[in-house]
Amino acid sequence: PYRTNVRHHLAFGVGRHRCPGASPARTEAAVALRIAASRLSGARLEEGGTESPMLGLLSFRAPLGVTVSR
Repeated sequence: PYRTNVRHHLAFGVGRHRCPGASPARTEAAVALRIAASRLSGARLEEGGTESPMLGLLSFRAPLGVTVSR
């Protein structure tokens, strides 16, 4: 909570507003990221530049793009 970019995250809500698909979505993301990481082992996030614009919906936030290099 003390990061400078605290609002730049992916969230599914809590309590009665919790998304019923949150757990399957997290599992899907974990599997997809593991496979992508194993196939793109040389990929690195680009340093510097401007911060990517965010998709900012009421209960969902995510970067619109991520720049990587190999």
